[in-house]
Amino acid sequence: MKILIAGALGYDGAGLIDSYRENTADEIILLDKRFVPYLLADLPQQFRYVEGNILDKDLMKHLLKGVELVYLLAGEGEEESSIERETSIWENNYNGAVTLIENCSDDTHIIFASTGNIFGGVLESEKNTNLTELDEPRPKYPYAESKREVEKYLLKSTKNYTIVRFGTHYGYTPGIRFNLVTNLFFKKAMMGQDIHIHGSGDNYRPTLCALDAIRAMRFLAMKPEASREIFHLIGNNYRIREIATEVKSVFPNIKIEHILKEVPFNSYHLSSDKIKTLGFGFEWDIRRGIEEMKTIFSALYCNK
Repeated sequence: MKILIAGALGYDGAGLIDSYRENTADEIILLDKRFVPYLLADLPQQFRYVEGNILDKDLMKHLLKGVELVYLLAGEGEEESSIERETSIWENNYNGAVTLIENCSDDTHIIFASTGNIFGGVLESEKNTNLTELDEPRPKYPYAESKREVEKYLLKSTKNYTIVRFGTHYGYTPGIRFNLVTNLFFKKAMMGQDIHIHGSGDNYRPTLCALDAIRAMRFLAMKPEASREIFHLIGNNYRIREIATEVKSVFPNIKIEHILKEVPFNSYHLSSDKIKTLGFGFEWDIRRGIEEMKTIFSALYCNK
């Protein structure tokens, strides 16, 4: 199979690379606008790296010839700060995605990485728990708004797509990020710093281990019944204070403090029952993810 991973050197992309190391019969194109040498070192022969941008129409037309599967992971993240980068967010997350999608044949299976944050503006007076793929999204910031618009574009298209709405990631891949709530709390605890929670911490956050995200994408890529469908990928829904408590259980010497600061998202809680009906099972929870990261990053632990 010929596969393109767009955004290959990011959090999920780096994990996908690892997961495909044994697939020597596949041809896998790694596309990213960044060059990250340590993520590209010692890759097997089935991989080919291309430094480029999904906004480049000619490049997309060239790279997508004969491609049977696309993981569309490319784009800008950081939801809360996206309001300060609105033009760039729309250019990269919407225009870039559409440029790539337009150059895919109708037979190419596109796995589009959307986000559970498209429910970040749901009101407390409305249904805000066990939200399914049939519930109406309420994006709050440009990041989520741009993702929702790509969803709408795909829904109106004739393309062979599967939309996955990720929970907030945690856990290790070689492209790990530490600006996501669980990983941020983990890093602070590893460095011997206290954890600060905005407000009461009662607001829910749907979460997903990065390794389960990778497993789920590969699972759906091989399921014909996933074509032209949307799936929530949520391992567990945790309250923010519960995430902090899980981190403290692994690092008992740190303190949890609540500070008076506006919570950027309303509370929302998503259901992953749909993908489970296809036979997929989530393997990770936050405690296991934190403990694995502690082992991997043991050199950072300030309270050994």
